[in-house]
Amino acid sequence: MSTQPPPLPFGDPSNIQKEHASAVGKGVLFGCGGCAAAVAAVMLLGAAVAMLVMSFMKGADACQMSLKAAQESEVMRVELGEPITMGWVVSGNIKINNGDGTADVNVPVSGPKGSASIHTVGTKKGSGPWKFTKMQATIEASGKQVDLLKP
Repeated sequence: MSTQPPPLPFGDPSNIQKEHASAVGKGVLFGCGGCAAAVAAVMLLGAAVAMLVMSFMKGADACQMSLKAAQESEVMRVELGEPITMGWVVSGNIKINNGDGTADVNVPVSGPKGSASIHTVGTKKGSGPWKFTKMQATIEASGKQVDLLKP
């Protein structure tokens, strides 16, 4: 005759509690942590794509010509100070197909004394130069409009 009690149908209760705590910890780590890592990876990828697009936009001829016009404008140098640099968040559209192109962009610029946004609209035919119909800066502090196409 055995003096040991019959085995419990689901095992030792103290051991089950330890296993349960371990399983919950692993579930949180791999379940929620895995989802959080996937979300973080998607967000990082999105940020990388946005930075790449902004980098291309900033390097586009229409944006660079807008910056150059602002840097050469006496009014902009007085209002913003020097040096005048381009901001990161360029918005709008630049389309080029077989050398023909259109641009409708807003280029942020700033200097030590303030900032402005330049709205530039232009077209390009083949290997010819850009022809701008609008290149107008708006000084943020005063709302003053500066036409950068006028000499």
